[in-house]
This record gives sequence, structure tokens and C-alpha cells, in this order.
Amino acid sequence: MSKSQYIVVDRDPLTANALVRALGEFGYAYPVATLSEVGAEWPEFCMIFVADRADQLNDAIEFVRERGVFYPIIPYSDEVVPQRVVETIRCGAMSYLSWPSPKAQLVEVLSSIEESSEALLREKAARERAFFLLKTLTRKETEVLNEIATGASSRQISKVLGISHRTVEAHRSNIIAKLKVPNAIAAVRMALEPRLPRMTPSRR
Repeated sequence: MSKSQYIVVDRDPLTANALVRALGEFGYAYPVATLSEVGAEWPEFCMIFVADRADQLNDAIEFVRERGVFYPIIPYSDEVVPQRVVETIRCGAMSYLSWPSPKAQLVEVLSSIEESSEALLREKAARERAFFLLKTLTRKETEVLNEIATGASSRQISKVLGISHRTVEAHRSNIIAKLKVPNAIAAVRMALEPRLPRMTPSRR
């Protein structure tokens, strides 16, 4: 297994430091209470372990999404509930760690993530990038994009939204530029990309 970087997000320093020590056998690991403590200098790639307590996991996922980047996020807890594991995976986590746990289980989790196909990583990265770029659209640009997705022409959109044909064309150009796509069809494809739902906070 190659050397990696790990960030452990946990407001409980005892739990965080224990996991940091365990991860230290496989690479460089350090603890933070929130991801905002990492600062501006993020590594090119790292794995983020997040305590599945209160809303810490949601905050971490939203933090990464807002930056339009992809890092594997692995929630952990000393009480693993199957329903919760499924929910976290559906919402963007790549695995789930029971912690404390034997070294063998930690190795299994790390190996499974490292061995994930590049195609899967590219797909997840594309989804996160789409999520980030779509948030840069204004309300009116989003309305225009939604109408384009129905197959409406610029003239039809101008009537539905009560704006001029020229304004629709301007919004269309802005949408293509902001989403960094070659045409409106690609913009619609990005908009239709299934969004990852927001999780309900853990009760812990």
C-alpha cells in the first residue's frame, strides 16, 4: 500500500489522536476539529476520516463540495448501524470504519479505497465539480437552464420567463461559460447529473 496523506476530523482529541497514530503507520496523518483548520494549502490527494457525530460528516462533505474537488471521505464511529452506513455511502462517503478496530480492518478500508478504479474516482470528481459549478449560476440563469432541459427554444423561453430573446441568448452564453462546457447540450447533461442528497445529522 502506497504512502498517503490522511486528515482526521474529530472534535474529540482522544479519539482523533488514536486514529492518527494508527494511520501514521501508512502515511502522514494529522487531526483537525473542522476542515477549515486545514487552511489554503490542501494536498493534491488525501483521505478524510470524519467522526460520525452530530453534523460533522455533513459539514465535511459540504466543505469539500464547495471547493469543487474530490477527496475520499470515510466516516467512523464506535457504533456501526447498517442503516446509517448505507445513508452515508449514498451521500458521498466511500467507506465506513468501525473505530476502534483491529489493524486488519483499517488496512482493508485503506486498501479498498486505494484500489478503487480510476474511472470511479473520475466519476465522483466530475459530480463534485458539477455540483460546484452549478452553484455559480444566478437564479435567472438556472431558470433558463431548466427550460433548455425541457427542449424549449430561446424564443419559447423568452415567453415563459417574460424576458427578451436577446436576454435569453445572453444567459445561455453565460451558462456555457460558467459551467465550462462547449454547448448547451453539455450544460443540460451536467444539470441532469444526479445530485448527492444531504444527510440527516447523526443523533450522536
